[in-house]
Amino acid sequence: MQVTDLVRYNHIVRESYLEALSKLSWEEVGVFRGLSWNSMRNVFVHLTLVEDRWINYIIPGRFTEWVDPDFDAFINMDSLKKYMQQVHCSTENYLALFSPEELNREIDVPWGEKPFIKLKVEAVLTHMVMESMVHYGELSAVLWQMGLEAPYKAYWRYKYQNP
Repeated sequence: MQVTDLVRYNHIVRESYLEALSKLSWEEVGVFRGLSWNSMRNVFVHLTLVEDRWINYIIPGRFTEWVDPDFDAFINMDSLKKYMQQVHCSTENYLALFSPEELNREIDVPWGEKPFIKLKVEAVLTHMVMESMVHYGELSAVLWQMGLEAPYKAYWRYKYQNP
């Protein structure tokens, strides 16, 4: 399996969650719900910024330039969608130039004690997608608690439709 497939699958899943959230009032999306990032809005922003940080800052070695976005600056669904699309676009630009050498390149992961640990790009991309899946579960649980259907797209179905 190619990790790039997982990244693209993650984009499809994120888009389906944005669509599900867009059916709610903005007030509902922003309500404190005791989630890892408090509200559905904040969880969604976190999902997107994780990819942004890895793709645009950590992998290229620019982590010191990273600035966390102000979650309160996301004031409506359009602002969430715009950020998501911007990150998806930059990720696709990165994946378009992808090579086996890039997959195996080791990068510094800038958390924890120094010296920083080194991981292959393949491992950090896999982590990026797996972290997202945890947060999609949070969003699903809230939607279910509200009596709504959570979006679901099985990976096998994604692969069948995108061979």
